[in-house]
Amino acid sequence: MTTRYGRWCLGAAVALVVVSGQVEETESHTPIASRWNYNEHLFPIFRDNCGSCHREGGIAPMSLVNYQSAYPWAQSIREEVLGLRMPPWKAEDGFGDFRNGHALPAHEMDMILEWSSGGYPQGPRGLRPDPVAEPDAWPLGAPDLELDMPEPFTVDAGTNELVRYFVLPTGTTEERFVTGADVMPGAGAIVRDVAIYIDDTGTARALDAEDEGPGFGEAEGRDFPTGAPLALWSPGRRSVRQEDAARRLPAGADIVARVHYKKTWITEYEEFVDQSRVGLYVGDESRRTVDSMLLSAPLPAGGLTLRFSQRIEQELSALAILPEVAIEARDVRVVAVTPDGTRVPLLFLREPDTAWPTRYWFDAPIDLPAGSTIEVDALLHPGADQAPGRSLFGADPAAPIRLVVDYASGTALAD
Repeated sequence: MTTRYGRWCLGAAVALVVVSGQVEETESHTPIASRWNYNEHLFPIFRDNCGSCHREGGIAPMSLVNYQSAYPWAQSIREEVLGLRMPPWKAEDGFGDFRNGHALPAHEMDMILEWSSGGYPQGPRGLRPDPVAEPDAWPLGAPDLELDMPEPFTVDAGTNELVRYFVLPTGTTEERFVTGADVMPGAGAIVRDVAIYIDDTGTARALDAEDEGPGFGEAEGRDFPTGAPLALWSPGRRSVRQEDAARRLPAGADIVARVHYKKTWITEYEEFVDQSRVGLYVGDESRRTVDSMLLSAPLPAGGLTLRFSQRIEQELSALAILPEVAIEARDVRVVAVTPDGTRVPLLFLREPDTAWPTRYWFDAPIDLPAGSTIEVDALLHPGADQAPGRSLFGADPAAPIRLVVDYASGTALAD
């Protein structure tokens, strides 16, 4: 499988070939040297890979799904693609395979690089791509249980970034088994990401009651969350439904949505009203139980490496990894080692950060026998700074690296 490094080399080579024929041209004009044009070739790439965020009314500060908006950003697009920063997918291809992967294939990277360096032609003027709008239907299909925020929440003009928790009562009278969740944002221009939790303790309700406005904030919510989220949502990232595993939703439990609002330089100083919706997908009790294990790194003891591990005491099937890297690291590698010494690659992150929280879902469950070990190795930047922050799954914020491994055990929900 082509690696991110291989795609970068291939893309860089194309860019150099294109640029080499232009060195004698004036800076005021870039000649058309690209075989690819926007209307025929680039628009489908931007629509399918960028359009969820980079559209009119989207979370990104510019649209890439019409030519007039995209071409002024051609050089920035080139730099982001060459730097492997966009689309925001940190996992190294080939070191673990993921069902919600979002890396650009090599040939599409090359088309973007050649177009952005070769005069960024528009293409046939009579070919006008259709506008990309916010989806009006649930991408995973109609949910079995649709929940609205109980009341609208206003992000005032003077607030540019905010995290808020909202309690969405399910009203269920019997236990249900949740195989997936999705979000339809109410204010798509500022809803950066949403973490969805199941709470049957009443903790979130109590915190909500103490707060004057809708929901409750981070400071008041220091007792929440205490476990892994049911789901993570962000624009452009595909939500996932499990086929043979589910989490329990006790009767009368609440869904809690942690909504991260963030404005861009286009939307700052504007007021927004949000009333996002959460959709739950339900299966039956024949599925296996989904649970999560937490791994936390010790404080760094000096040097450029940070290693820690955890032994698995029972046979299980690993489903996904949700990492939080709160220290400046060059890369983080996660491997499972079975009792016979077999090393199973799980996740390899390059230049990880906390800006885009991502749960990496494996293409297929990875079966690990009892006695296996999950090993984490991180290579740190010299003088790496640590930025302690609140954990999405209630881990100790002082831990420089923490991750949750979601797994299915052999126990059926009915048991």
